[in-house]
Amino acid sequence: MDKPIKLGTRVGFDYGDKRIGVATSDTESILVSPHSTILNDEKIEIKLKEIITSYDPIYIVVGNPKHLSGDLSEKSKSAISFAQLIKTFYDRPIYLVDERLSTVNSNSKLREIGISEREGKAIIDQIAAIGILESALANEKSNRTIGDLI
Repeated sequence: MDKPIKLGTRVGFDYGDKRIGVATSDTESILVSPHSTILNDEKIEIKLKEIITSYDPIYIVVGNPKHLSGDLSEKSKSAISFAQLIKTFYDRPIYLVDERLSTVNSNSKLREIGISEREGKAIIDQIAAIGILESALANEKSNRTIGDLI
């Protein structure tokens, strides 16, 4: 059964070695929207601080691309390091959310609306971030664990 959840924005990240997808929720957590795709470069910390300061989220979620077996992948370790970077300047909860099939689901959504993977490259990371944040919100509303707390 869904329960009322705390008001406040949430931010979701789909971490990648080259690009990071960003999604945000409204304060009532009814709508999750794409925000941006940011380059994972030497200015990443500055970009993250700008987004986080702008939205002042009550928590952040980062996708955790585990193996289908549930074991951590090399990409999981990178996502954890990314979450730990955020933790150095953000003092609210950060959750790792299972995203094993987010890219597959994102590509499927693009195909449904007639956009090829190549055409959708610019937004695929944002779509994955939306899925990650929607998953966290569904868990929160159902009184389940949002994700693994960092």
